[in-house]
Amino acid sequence: MMPPIMEEKLFRYVLPLALILGNPILAQDAIKPSGLSGPSGRPYSPYAERAYPTQVYFRDTHVHTGLSGDAGGGGTRLMPRDAYRFARGEEVISNTGQPVKLSIPLDFFMITDHSDAMGAITDIIGGAPNILADEQGRYFHEEFNKGGEAALAAALELTAAFAQGQVSPALNYQPGNPAYARVWDDIIDAAEEYNDPGVFSTFIAYEWTSLVAGNNLHRNVIFRDGPELTRQILPYTTTPPVGSPNPRDLWKWLENYEQTTGGRVLAIPHNGNLSNGWMFPLVDDFADGVPLDPAYAEARNKWERLYE
Repeated sequence: MMPPIMEEKLFRYVLPLALILGNPILAQDAIKPSGLSGPSGRPYSPYAERAYPTQVYFRDTHVHTGLSGDAGGGGTRLMPRDAYRFARGEEVISNTGQPVKLSIPLDFFMITDHSDAMGAITDIIGGAPNILADEQGRYFHEEFNKGGEAALAAALELTAAFAQGQVSPALNYQPGNPAYARVWDDIIDAAEEYNDPGVFSTFIAYEWTSLVAGNNLHRNVIFRDGPELTRQILPYTTTPPVGSPNPRDLWKWLENYEQTTGGRVLAIPHNGNLSNGWMFPLVDDFADGVPLDPAYAEARNKWERLYE
């Protein structure tokens, strides 16, 4: 016979513990898996049926430096290397003379300076000989160097002149101009210098700056490739006869790039709110409003899988 004290401990501690431990076993045998779902019907385990990515990367795919007419004309003096330093978490001095720094560095980064007149604004402000030899170039050089309200007005006037096709060829740097190739090579060099895979990734890129009578059709062109492929080309511009403002022609250029180099590239449209409907047309605005064809939809689906 069990002593009274031991009998009391058995009923007070051991048997309740056995019942507690035993219930899940009995429940597991008796209840169907669907019975373990919560009130919402989802599985009890918070990780069941979870297939979405849990690692988030932060980036910027649309950045202009002092090489672009609107940014440089508006007072931006920082160049691609400054932008990369800032994006990866370093402290830089802004155009206003103030130190600036991100609270959290970005993971990957694209500098997308404008395709047309790439780098011309620095020559306009600096007074390069080829700019000063042109009447319009000399005018803008003088206005920008007045500073203040005069420089702001000059920036707006230069942007409007480009949008209306009234900018002098001397100011609209294009492929074939030695300065244009030099600027593109330096953009590639800067991207390579700051590319640190797994820590901070840079992508070689530019912005195709189509602006038809003020209707914004801009696309950021992003390359997956390094300098060995991207040096084989120059950015596609929007100024005939070298370039075209028609997105279909840009898509043909993207196709040709991949076929001739074996590289990878995509285009990201943006600011369709400033296109007066041209960014998402129902008819072909470049062909007297004829209906769009399947080829248009197929090409756009292939080259423009994202939208900013």
